Amino acid sequence: MADLPEVIGLLHLADWTRLSLFAEVRFESGRAALLIAPGGHYRMEHQAEDAVVQGNDGQRGWTWWPSGRSEPSPAEVGLNDGRPVAVLFCPQDLLDGYVLEILGPVTACGRAAIAIAATPRAGDRLHEYVEAAVDAELGILLRREERFRGQLLAVTELTDVTVNPLAAPGPAGFTAPPGSRFREAPGEPPSRPDGAKAKNVVMDLAMGGLGALVRHAPRFPGRDADSGQAEAAMPSPDPDVLTAEDGSPPDDLLYLLYRTGEPRDLSATVRDWHDIAVTMARMAHDARAAGLGGVGSLIDAGVGAGEKTVTRTDARLRISGPDRYRVDYLRRADRSGLQVNACDGERYWRVFPDRTLTGTAAPLGTQAAHLIYTSWLLRCRLSGARDITYRGRRARQLRVNRGPGTEYMAGPLTYFPADAIVDAETGCLLRLISYIGDAPSAWWELDDLSTGPVDPDDFRVHVPPGTRVVEQTGNPITDFATGIPGLAGTAVRTAFETVRRTAGAVSAARSFLDDLRGRR
Repeated sequence: MADLPEVIGLLHLADWTRLSLFAEVRFESGRAALLIAPGGHYRMEHQAEDAVVQGNDGQRGWTWWPSGRSEPSPAEVGLNDGRPVAVLFCPQDLLDGYVLEILGPVTACGRAAIAIAATPRAGDRLHEYVEAAVDAELGILLRREERFRGQLLAVTELTDVTVNPLAAPGPAGFTAPPGSRFREAPGEPPSRPDGAKAKNVVMDLAMGGLGALVRHAPRFPGRDADSGQAEAAMPSPDPDVLTAEDGSPPDDLLYLLYRTGEPRDLSATVRDWHDIAVTMARMAHDARAAGLGGVGSLIDAGVGAGEKTVTRTDARLRISGPDRYRVDYLRRADRSGLQVNACDGERYWRVFPDRTLTGTAAPLGTQAAHLIYTSWLLRCRLSGARDITYRGRRARQLRVNRGPGTEYMAGPLTYFPADAIVDAETGCLLRLISYIGDAPSAWWELDDLSTGPVDPDDFRVHVPPGTRVVEQTGNPITDFATGIPGLAGTAVRTAFETVRRTAGAVSAARSFLDDLRGRR
């Protein structure tokens, strides 16, 4: 029977874009016929009257309604993210946020499989308990059963599978029918009806005008707010980044990344750099490519010619688990004034010069967490795995690209490729560089890494008498308004309260009208 590192490698390497396969899929809501061909092609027809047909022509995901409905709901348009039945064919999500257990060999759809159970890691409230059958050859899931607090949520399974079918169609068989709605790359909005496009033109013109105002008004509020903290350029990588993409990482490295979710004591210096100009240039390009030239002009207006655009943050991190940590900021790229972000397993504190925010324990919500808990890398396509020594520590260098299991973001990454240096002892990221084209857009690193024990008292914040302490509610809007001091804070809180009362009045009026309708 396969051991856990082998199963992790199998799940990580599952890649529907390389498959040639026919299958019947059973959902809670019905059935569908699915055909997949190499190169990212697929077509899935749901077996119901006027049922949706989904597919991918190798470039874009599409959705089509045989009835020719011109105004499908946003939820229906969003059904297709370009991947076929992601819960089965993109199983990499089970490698991030779960503890896996091998239950034993099974047979599903007449194919050899491995039964596994996936339990959410301690402190993870977003995932559910999963039992699945992993195809022993392909790494896809043949069956997936999800439960939350003991209640069955969903069962998705393949009831028939034929690998390399003889009658598989060519690329033309996956072309979108006329009237289809399209999705581009992950994160791209679906195509819209002409009426919505007209509204976008009006909005685009307005945004273009606002961009011109920002560009030509040097005293526009907020402009150059961070120029005093900016630097001229990003650091130079040493060693240089990997360019080759040959080979897959060994199972032992994948297992090391998977295990980084386990609690352990670590301390390190955290640094990150972000080149705002590189990122905003890409955003402006994407906006113009989508036909939103005004939005592109607005984005361009955010960076003036000759300005320093590289921001830097330095901090000291100590951590013992997802809800036991302390981050002391030595230098921040913004002007929020955040000095300490800490949690002792029961309470958390965010310390500012004029106030301290506190609430019930919460996970570390900064990008530094992605350098410590690196299992998110298993959702990406990894290659290289070159053995190196980095700042006196044994390490492995990887090339990171978007993979079949990568969604809109992966860890802190929005753009690919990326270059990663993984510590051979802890699995932490000693360095991570994200690229847009040939230019680095973001750089994160850990330095002075230590695995020595951390004193639990280090995670507590002792608030001096007289400090303004703000209790957080868990509502991000309310908490944001509560933390703003002075007249600005009073104005924002008043505005939020007015909106809340107005929304409450509207809700009450709707309930009253519904009651009246119900009595007729």
